[in-house]
Amino acid sequence: MGRIVLPVPAAVAGVAAVAAGALAALGGSLLRAKITDAGRSRRLVPIQGSGQAAGREYLEFSPDGFAAHPGRLSMRAASGGDLVVLGPATIAGDRLRRVVERGSASDLLRDGSGQLSGHLGESPADFGYPHEETLIAGLPAWVIPPGSPEASSGVWVIHVHGLGSSRSQCLRGVEAFAGLGCTSLLPSYRTSLDVSPEPDHSHLGISEWRDIEAARRYALARGARAVVFVGWSLGASIVLRTVAHAADNSTAGVVLVSPALDWPAIISAQLQGLGCPRIIAKLLPHTVNLLRPQGDPVIRWKEMPGTYMQKHSTIPTMILHGTEDKSVPVELSRMFVSRQSQPVRFVEFEGAHHTLEWNAAPQLWNQSVQAWCRSLGLNAGKDLIDVRFGGEIHHGR
Repeated sequence: MGRIVLPVPAAVAGVAAVAAGALAALGGSLLRAKITDAGRSRRLVPIQGSGQAAGREYLEFSPDGFAAHPGRLSMRAASGGDLVVLGPATIAGDRLRRVVERGSASDLLRDGSGQLSGHLGESPADFGYPHEETLIAGLPAWVIPPGSPEASSGVWVIHVHGLGSSRSQCLRGVEAFAGLGCTSLLPSYRTSLDVSPEPDHSHLGISEWRDIEAARRYALARGARAVVFVGWSLGASIVLRTVAHAADNSTAGVVLVSPALDWPAIISAQLQGLGCPRIIAKLLPHTVNLLRPQGDPVIRWKEMPGTYMQKHSTIPTMILHGTEDKSVPVELSRMFVSRQSQPVRFVEFEGAHHTLEWNAAPQLWNQSVQAWCRSLGLNAGKDLIDVRFGGEIHHGR
């Protein structure tokens, strides 16, 4: 057979098509690595000063950055060390000041910077909760009994953390449920920081939901009469996937905090925020399977809960979302709520960033969740809440 010779324009077009495909595959591979990174955040905030006032140590920051977020925050030095809990921000001259409420700031001052977050403790003991350490499917979990054992509601609440995080993310949410006589179960899953400080890449819930299903079965085996899920960020998607696969009707409701549901929309919004042209930002999420690591699952967006705002099950649902969320825009939750056939209780938190709704307005968070639970009969018939970390109520919608 003779050699086939393509016309020059066809040859050029073929080369261009191959090059475009290679670029798309490379772009998809880089994007996949970024969005599935389950490691700890590496964003550091510089400390601009420190001192003592009224016998208490304080740290000072720029008034224009993340340190200005409303409510309490925590900080850990770049080199590690204690988790330091910082009080609400006040303005001191041209700086922002936060009092050290718990922990030692010595590592932070030595490093001159640290990672700020909304975590206010590393274990239930930091919140004053008695708890049981256990293993579920070989993975660590905490069981926190209700605030008053004699007034137990029989409801178990399973708190599911988000991407690149750990069980401690959810500890802020325990208080409201403990006050209703609920038992809280805080499991980990295979890509949790609880399991490894450098976990494998997340599968965005495609495999992780099975670990949460094991937690659900654990709660039922321990006598739960009903289960409520609380999913934070990616945890919301994992929760909805778990509920969809459940073989019984034990789930009484779901609370979704800063829910990361419509991943193509989330990725597109972030890319556009970085200056990526809209048409490319819309297309790139669909390239993540072109070149994937061996053993990683295919990510089928249409099969992921909440993607494209499809309707989910009729289980009672509540969504809590901050208006300043730059990771998952609050508009996505508004759209999701508007498209559901069943009413969804939706509370917005003014000025709150991603998963920082409780920090911005702890009483609003607790009271909203308690009112919703009472409306479903998920309480022991008596208010037991003790707002240990409460503050001024910020009005949401």
